[in-house]
Amino acid sequence: MATFQNTTAAACVAAACLLMAGTAQAAVQLSSTRAIMNETDRNVSVYARNMSAEPFVVQAWIDGDDEEMETPFFISPPLSRFDGNAERSLNITRVGEDDLPSDRESYYWINVLEIPQKTDGDENSLMLATRTRIKLFYRPNDIQKSPRGAELIKWSMAREGSQCQLAIENTSAYNINFASIDLTGEASDFGRALIAKPLETTRVPLAHCPVGGVSVTPHVVNDYGVVESWPAVVPVLSGAPVTSVPAGAVQ
Repeated sequence: MATFQNTTAAACVAAACLLMAGTAQAAVQLSSTRAIMNETDRNVSVYARNMSAEPFVVQAWIDGDDEEMETPFFISPPLSRFDGNAERSLNITRVGEDDLPSDRESYYWINVLEIPQKTDGDENSLMLATRTRIKLFYRPNDIQKSPRGAELIKWSMAREGSQCQLAIENTSAYNINFASIDLTGEASDFGRALIAKPLETTRVPLAHCPVGGVSVTPHVVNDYGVVESWPAVVPVLSGAPVTSVPAGAVQ
């Protein structure tokens, strides 16, 4: 929990600071980086622990990819007090019945906002609320035995004028969560937190159009939050997306 002494400048940016979710080290930490709910599950839980000695009011909710608030899931308790060093479970229940696709995995966001409680002497202090977000994946019965893995991702590049894009065609029924993507000419964190949705093509703008052959090495977060490095591929650069070939193959 960050506290700043009141100054004229601080007063001017107070509202902005309250919205700086995730920029400070959260006192309330979650037990995992993702939750997975199968269609047969009645509910799933994640555990939250207040790592500090200070009490917090904790607000929890679930929203969609674009932060839409109407989702088929409910988390409880939505608002509660966490004493110092306290731990409790946050329970996620599916409340919608027929509004989720049955041929692919869906994902949402679990949000936990910690709000510091005011104490005597806080009148001249700015209190910073910190939000933690982790992913919630929903898996219908129909995809439980569906194949997944690097071989179901097709990589290509497309040039449009002076701009280039990396196209990631996910032919699997599962979301692919990238930790990063190694690509010549791009920043080391390129592709960080990118999700390639199932049965869709995700296009990512490139900072520079590559010259000559380039290699793409994906680093993917698995169900346990562990990063796995997938085999490198060499996408073909053209005027339209084309299927990639394995790294080192003759084109």
